[in-house]
Amino acid sequence: MDERVFFDRLAPTWDANEILSTPDHVRHVLSHTGIKHGDSVLDLGTGTGVLLPAIAELTGNNGTITAVDYSTGMLDIAQSKFAHLTPRPKFMCLDFETETIPGEYDHIILYCVYPHLHTPVDTLKWLRGVNLSDGGTMTIAFPSDEKFINSIHRHKHSESDILPPASELAAWLRLNGLSAIVAESTHDNYIINISKTPC
Repeated sequence: MDERVFFDRLAPTWDANEILSTPDHVRHVLSHTGIKHGDSVLDLGTGTGVLLPAIAELTGNNGTITAVDYSTGMLDIAQSKFAHLTPRPKFMCLDFETETIPGEYDHIILYCVYPHLHTPVDTLKWLRGVNLSDGGTMTIAFPSDEKFINSIHRHKHSESDILPPASELAAWLRLNGLSAIVAESTHDNYIINISKTPC
């Protein structure tokens, strides 16, 4: 099944089945991103928008939020739930691996997205080069460890690669020229930050 169709079909029941991304858990994950008042945030693979209220709390009125997903079903739900937020998110339906997102951002977040990337190193390098501001941070995160994520993907027959332990993924990203460090690796959180230092 095409992955876009897969997520469109899951969209109506996604929130009912997403039990790990509680508001407190999401806030904890985002506490490792460095988002502060007035920052610009790009939420890639926003899904039904689970991160958006907590991002809005951190950026405040002077920040900006851009929420991207290639599933229209997921994005429609995110818009219906969170179009009223302040700052008001800008919703974009596109495939960020094949289409260019305009603008630069202080923070790029890939929450529960990494295993679905078809060309992860190339995609992350492109995002860092084109969309991440100097001094910015790109975060790969999950609300659990890799064992749980991999078991879910196998169960749902999702088109995704196996997620390695955070330390292994960070080391592999560094070998490929990305400044990746493990921010947290526990049973409950998997967080890697990739920085972009000014030239």
